[in-house]
Amino acid sequence: MKRPWRALALAPFAALLVSGPVFAQEGTPAPTDVVNPRLVAPEECTAEPRTADDIAAILMPDGEGIPAPELIPITPPLGEVVTPDVELSIQEAAREVLACFNAGDIPRASGLMTENGVRRAYWGLTIDEESRLLASERIAAPPEPRVAEALVRLITVTDASTLPPPDGRVAAFVVLNEPLLPPNGAETLLFIFVDQDGQWLVDDWIDFSIVPADFGAEATPAP
Repeated sequence: MKRPWRALALAPFAALLVSGPVFAQEGTPAPTDVVNPRLVAPEECTAEPRTADDIAAILMPDGEGIPAPELIPITPPLGEVVTPDVELSIQEAAREVLACFNAGDIPRASGLMTENGVRRAYWGLTIDEESRLLASERIAAPPEPRVAEALVRLITVTDASTLPPPDGRVAAFVVLNEPLLPPNGAETLLFIFVDQDGQWLVDDWIDFSIVPADFGAEATPAP
C-alpha cells in the first residue's frame, strides 16, 4: 500500500527566515577567497520583490493571520524526470530562494514563490499578535542578512520530476544545512515548483528529516 508523504508544520523554520543578524557575534571572521559552492551568499538574492502590500494581503498580519496551509499528499514515485534544461532552472530557483532567506529579504524571497509558497514559508509568523507585529515590521524594513556562520548551506538539488497529471508541477529534493535549527546536520526537503510565465516559483515544500552531524558516531558513555 502506498503511503502519502505529508508536510510538517514549519513554524520554527519560518521564524528563522526573519531572524536576520540577531545571531551576529563579535569578531565574525572575514570570508576567504576560496569559493564554497554550498555557501549560498545573500548577494545571490536578486529577484524582483513582491510589494509589502501584496505580502500583507497574503499573510494578513494586521488581522488574525492565516492558518497553516493544507498538508500535501504526495505518493511515490514522483513522476517523469524533467529535461536537463528544466532541471538546471529548478536548481537555480531553489538556490536563489535560499539566498533570499539568507539575505533576510522577505519581499524578494516572496517574489520567488506563489501565494501558496508565501503562506507555507511565513504562516508561522502570524500565529499570535506578537508574531504578526514582528512580521509587519520585517516585511516593510530593509533586509538584514544573516552572519556568515549562520547561513543556510545548499548541499544539492536532485531528482527533479514532473508530478503525474492532473498536478503537473515539478518536485525536487533539496538537501541543505540550516545552522540555526537543531539538530545540526543535513536536512532533506521536497520543494514543489510551478511554472508561471516562464519562471519557476516555489509553490510548497515537504520537510522530511534532519540527519545529525554526529550520526553514526559512537555515543559517549554517561559518567
